[in-house]
This record gives sequence, structure tokens and C-alpha cells, in this order.
Amino acid sequence: LVNGKPIMIRGVNRHDFDCELGRAITLDSMEKDILMMKRHNINAVRTSHYPNDPRFYQLCDYYGLYVMDETDLETHGFMLTGNINQLSDDPAWETAYLDRIIRMVERDKNHPCVIIWSLGNESGFGCNHKAMAKWLRQKDPTRLLHYEADTKQEVVDIVGPMYTPLEKLVELAKKQNLEKPVILCEYAHAMGNGPGGLKDYWDVFAEYNRLQGGFIWDWIDQGIKQNDEEGKEWYAYGGDFGDQPNDNNFCLNGLLFPDRRPSPALIEYKKVIEPIVVKAVNLDEGRFKIINRYDFIKLDHHILSWSLLEDGRVIQSGSVPIPVVFPGESAEVWLPFQVPPVLTPGTEYIVNISFTLATDTKWAPRGHEIAWNQFILTSEKYLPIKNKIDTGLALNFYEQNCKVIIEGASFQLAFDKSWGRVTSWSYAGKEVISRGPKLNFWRAPIDNDQPYLADWQKYGLNRFSHRIEQLKIRRKEENALELSIEARVAPPVFNFAFACKYLYTIYADGQVMLEVEGSPVGEIPAVLPRIGLQMTLPDYLDQVGWYGRGPGECYIDRKESGRISRYACSVDDLYTPYVFPQENGNRTDIRWVSLTDLNGWGIIVRFNELFNFSAHQYTVEDLDKARHINELTARDKITLNLDYRHQPLGSASCGPKPRHELKADNFRFLVFFKPFIKDVNLPSR
Repeated sequence: LVNGKPIMIRGVNRHDFDCELGRAITLDSMEKDILMMKRHNINAVRTSHYPNDPRFYQLCDYYGLYVMDETDLETHGFMLTGNINQLSDDPAWETAYLDRIIRMVERDKNHPCVIIWSLGNESGFGCNHKAMAKWLRQKDPTRLLHYEADTKQEVVDIVGPMYTPLEKLVELAKKQNLEKPVILCEYAHAMGNGPGGLKDYWDVFAEYNRLQGGFIWDWIDQGIKQNDEEGKEWYAYGGDFGDQPNDNNFCLNGLLFPDRRPSPALIEYKKVIEPIVVKAVNLDEGRFKIINRYDFIKLDHHILSWSLLEDGRVIQSGSVPIPVVFPGESAEVWLPFQVPPVLTPGTEYIVNISFTLATDTKWAPRGHEIAWNQFILTSEKYLPIKNKIDTGLALNFYEQNCKVIIEGASFQLAFDKSWGRVTSWSYAGKEVISRGPKLNFWRAPIDNDQPYLADWQKYGLNRFSHRIEQLKIRRKEENALELSIEARVAPPVFNFAFACKYLYTIYADGQVMLEVEGSPVGEIPAVLPRIGLQMTLPDYLDQVGWYGRGPGECYIDRKESGRISRYACSVDDLYTPYVFPQENGNRTDIRWVSLTDLNGWGIIVRFNELFNFSAHQYTVEDLDKARHINELTARDKITLNLDYRHQPLGSASCGPKPRHELKADNFRFLVFFKPFIKDVNLPSR
């Protein structure tokens, strides 16, 4: 309790770090950290794993952040000796241990931001920790005491584990004989492209009173800014200075990039820990329930705005007064939007609700958004509906040099019979696809893929090739051709594969429908990186538009911060510059995606359900091979990934595996391609 009320810790672990100054951080960078924390709904900091710069506490006092102040004590390396308790349970070291806690407490005792003292990090447990706790109880009985390795809570007030799987967390929450609160001192490892699954944690935190949040690992990537001989900027990590031993890139696990730009993970964290929650009571009547998850304040310092979207475009908007809602309580609100009485078939309507600051604060200006939500009112399944075909158009095909050439009035499509894929597709005299599509099961490994990587590489998922077993073409109807391909997709040597089928239906006006299915055969890895199609496009199709989640990167288990709307950007803007290059830039829950040139000429793609896409001027192999961002060189082609499913990001670089893995099961999906000119024949869906 703080001032008699239970609180929820929406926390981060923080190091004193600057990408150019190292540990010698400036007052400006500390203040920037705190402002960013406040603006992203973070309310607590653990000073991992030592007391931070003394000015940091003054700023926390001023702006309002809880602090778990941690003693400069860690004997992590003794794990390698087989006795992590070697120093901690040796009375000869008691004076040294006491010195650490005494200096911290005497320095920081008058800061109101400090609500918890921590005895250190990953140093086992023994008589010296008990001596520290005894001294601390006598010196300061007003604050709580934490130490993760005191797993039986002999001296501490908090159950503070690390990276606890959700199932174990629920067990802790339900224990009948546990009298102390559970606050995770570390969880959700924000390394590289991750973490995923934050919403799962916060759903559980909200369900059980004993669970009072935790501190994510950690705040900032600790990469050192460098420039190569060509002046390209990059960030160094373990081993880049000839340092031995080193932890490679294990210092790159922050919610911020080294230059303090927010990563997609920070945007996601802000969303899942937002202190105002909205739930639908009756969508047809426009009634919603607002839940106040602040610990101490009402909601009268916010403005509630709403808008109604029709297929991603705002058609109505407004604001309504916020009722009096005390902390921990809820109230209903009515929003006066009006769905058109006559709906266009296949049209999707979404209500957006947003809470922004009504006045300026010390840490954010008026209008800063605190929380938001979306509710889909009407929707139909995303079936690719073929436009009406002009029966007067001709459609012919012929074979030439081991290729099948299909020609319509305004397009030419060439299939390689040996490889079973498109080698060129031109529309109105310009190329829209250079190569592909082909099935792809590999992604450039993310840091959180480490538990799977050896298995994936052992089975050669990054070395799959296609063997075409059959290719047939027939006239399906007067203005449509059907081209079917049976293929075995497999790595060399191993006795397993995917038995796959591609069924193309090509229409006279250039529209193409592709049905893809596959089944695993033989001994195959239980979990896959992805299931989807990969193709190569000319580099002038670098303008991307889509309807789905965005604007930033999002994945199946890190998508709460992605709003469903229409977006547009360049291919370059889709890229997320992780310090250690890896899979990045995906967008999920996509209704359609288009890639065009600057004049709006290009191609649009839809699935028969929501899908994922990413596009880069790098190949998956480029990302897989590079160790630093300056090692990537843009190619003169665009790699487009259209994914049916993705393996979740998870947190397994230093935590549990994802809960919902992508299993190697049978799959089937339908894709619809259409050359188009933007704003001329762009479908609503």
C-alpha cells in the first residue's frame, strides 16, 4: 500500500546509460527518460542493478515516479562455479555487503520517490543478506524490502520473481498461504524484436489482486555509437572492441534504441498498461463502460473523444463529458455516433475512443493521449471478391523456352515450368512482379527465437527448395485460365517436406486468384518461424498503402498498439532498425495492401482472411547475415512477404517461450492479386 491504497507497478528496469557518454549521463538525458516514461504510462523504475545518479531521484520526486532503489551488489558470475551463494553466505564478506546497503540508504533516504529498497541482484542468498535486512529494518522501518533470490521470503516483504511463466504466476496468485504481494522485478525481455505477450501478463495482473505488476527488462539498448569508414552510423556491443569475454548483443534489450528513440515495444507497453480501460456494453446503442485504473485520481483531467470510421476513413467524430469515476471504479457513457441505415455490402465500421489530457502537466502538454480503444461494429469475412470480368477480353497462353506465357488485353504473365513460379508479370507495359510468389517458412531470426534456432537450422528451414512434381494449365472458362502446380518444399538431405499445391486462376483483365495449401510429410520441426508467400517486386513500387493495424510494426502477440485504419508510407519507412538486424517491419490484421510507384500505379493484394505483410529493400538472407545495421545495403528489388501466420515474438531470449506457437500443421489460404491505379479502381476492402 502507498498512503493506505494498493498500487499497480507499471515499471521498467533502468541503467545509467548514454550511447556516446557511457555511464556519464547528463541531466538532460535523465529528464528525457523520465518524461518518456510518464508519457508512456510508466509509473515506476527499478534502478538495476545499482543506485542511479543522485540527480535522477530528484527528478523522480519532481515528476512523480515510484522507485525501487537497488543496492550495488551482484555476484552473478558465481553461478559458473556451481555455488551462487559463495560470497553471500560467507560471514567474512558481511562488512562489504553492509557497506553497500548503508551507503545507498543514507544517500537516498530522504527521497519520497523511493518506496522499496532492494538488496541487490542475482547474488544467491545467505547470512550477509540477512545482516543487510536486519540493519535496514532498524534504520528505516517505513519502506518495503525486496530481493528476488530470497525465494522463501525470509527477510523480504515482496514476492519478486523474474520471467515467471503465466501459468506459474497464476499459481502464485491463487496460493492460500501466501500473504505477500507479487511484483515481478523483471519480466518480458525487450531484446531486439520483442517482447511479445505483454497483454497476457496484464490481463492476469488485472484479474488477481495479489499481483501488483512488475518491471519490464529493460529501458534502453546499451549500444555504443560508432561510424564506419563510409560515415554510416552503427552501434557496437559485446566483442566489437576485441573484448573477451563478452555477452555479444545481450546488452541490447531495451524499450528504447541507443539514441533514445522509442522502439515498437515501448509503444506496445504504453497501450497495455494504460490506466483507462473501455469495454462495450451495447455497441448498437453506443453504450460503453469506462474503468478507472489509476490508483489515486479521478478521470476529470481527461477529454473523451470519439470517431466513427468507415473502411478506415473518419465519417463522424465528437467528444462527450467524462462522468465522475473514482479510482478502481467504473461508469457508463453513451457515444452519439450514427451508423448509416443502409450499409454498403462488405463495409466495415469501427468506433475509436480516445482519452487525452485536458490541461498541460509538468510532463506532457494538453492533448497528449493517455489511452484509447477500438470497437468493430459491422464486418464481413474478408473474401477476395473478383471484379466483374469484361467478356469481350481475350485470354491466350503458349509455351516458350520452358515457360508458360499467359497474355491478356493489358498484361503478360510468365511462369517458369522448372521452378513453378512467376518470372515476370507486366501490366500496361510495366512490371509489377519480378519473381514469385513462393512458399516461405523462414524469417531472419529474432533474439527471442534462440530456443528454436538450433532446431530450425538443423532441419534446414533456411535452405528450403521447391521441386515441381506437376504443372498443368487448362482453360477454366472463356475468360479464365487455371494453372495448377504440385510441389515438394524441403531442405536437402532430410527426409521431411511440405507437400504443397498452388492453384492459380488468371482472368482476362489481369486479376489473379491463388489458392495455396500444404501438408507436412515426415519428421518435421514442431514449430515454424512463419507460413507465407515471398516474392520480388521492382524497386519503383516503393509506395505502400494498407488497411489494417499500424502505423508501426506489429505482430500476432504484439499488436494491441496497432490501430486499425488506412495507412501509407514508403518501403523504407516500414523498416525497424534493430541494432542487431533481424526480422522486422511486419504489419498484421491486414485487410488489403498495395504497392505502387509515385504515380499510384501498381498492385493490390488481399487474402480470404486477415493476413500479415512486410516489404524491404533487403532480403531475408541479408538480415540473417548482418550483425550491425551499417552492413545492410539496399537492393534494387523489393522483397514482399505476404504471411498467413507468424510465430509469436515472445520473450524467450531470457524468459518463457510464447504460449501460442506456430505449429507445423496443414494449412490453406487464398490470395487475390490485382494490378490497379490508386484512387481509380482501389476497392473499399
